[in-house]
Amino acid sequence: MAQLRLIAVLALAACRQSAEAGPGSGITPPTGWRALPDLATAVTNAAKTEHVTVDGSEAWGEPAMGCYGAWFSMRGGSAAPDVMAQQVLDDLAPETERGRGIAPALAGIAIRDVVKPAAGADRGTLSLAFTRDKYRGRLRAQLDSTGRIAALACFWNEREPIACESACTGLVGRLP
Repeated sequence: MAQLRLIAVLALAACRQSAEAGPGSGITPPTGWRALPDLATAVTNAAKTEHVTVDGSEAWGEPAMGCYGAWFSMRGGSAAPDVMAQQVLDDLAPETERGRGIAPALAGIAIRDVVKPAAGADRGTLSLAFTRDKYRGRLRAQLDSTGRIAALACFWNEREPIACESACTGLVGRLP
């Protein structure tokens, strides 16, 4: 399911591109962060395929500090949440671990602190921390067996890593 790769791709595409939450997410960004419509558009554009419907995307940040967050919701083919989560993790694995070429947008990513949905559940959460080049971040995704995915990625660069990591920890925890 190619659309499942988008969770990682969207977070990383956001790393390469730099309002209060709208009615889609219901998430309020950290105090002082502003809406980043260009980042939200980049997320939506990265998610578009013939088999995926993007229901919404939002993005916020404090660019002067180097802090960014992006939320998106999409739907596509159905699968058990644990299967979808494993597909995402397989797509993030280094080329040598999975025997196929890695997408250029994913090259150089390292993941850790992975929590996957329980096997056989109708709904579940995938969460992980990631590192790519000068960015560090967290991703949390709600998956369900109907093919709906709601994900929130929050990441930061080296400018103010402690403040951004703290803000991101709170933001990622707001994903319902």
